[in-house]
Amino acid sequence: MRQRTEPAFAASFDTTGETRAASFDIALTTTRTTELIDITEQVAAGVAETDLETGIALISTPHTTCAVIVNESESGFVRDFQDALERLAPIDAHYAHNDAPHAEEFEAPNGYAHIRSAFLASPSVMLPVRDGELGLGRWQRVFFVELDRARPRTVQVTVLGRSA
Repeated sequence: MRQRTEPAFAASFDTTGETRAASFDIALTTTRTTELIDITEQVAAGVAETDLETGIALISTPHTTCAVIVNESESGFVRDFQDALERLAPIDAHYAHNDAPHAEEFEAPNGYAHIRSAFLASPSVMLPVRDGELGLGRWQRVFFVELDRARPRTVQVTVLGRSA
């Protein structure tokens, strides 16, 4: 017979306040391919303005050839990440997608960016909100990753939670 054990964690349930949602956009202009832009402070400031104490923040981009990731803001990591993406899907390789008709100049052949995006599979990240702040680890930062060429971009943030 299996013995009953207590859970290895202590859960706390917040039953106060109504569940509310808030959203905001962060406008960016990227400057190059495979650019990592640290957006942690903008996301954190927007979350703080919501006055939500406990909940989740969904940080996403509506663009196909970008990503949102959480990682360390250290120059070695950034170079390694950029180099790994170049090895994974080199810009100068041939991609069938490059032969597709493109209606706009900014939609020029960019097969490499679509491949990189598909492998990253991270148009969004979800983070906890605790005590009104993003629940990030000591070295964690939120990055917007440009996988295509320089252009205006948007990050969408939706926060769902309860106030104090």
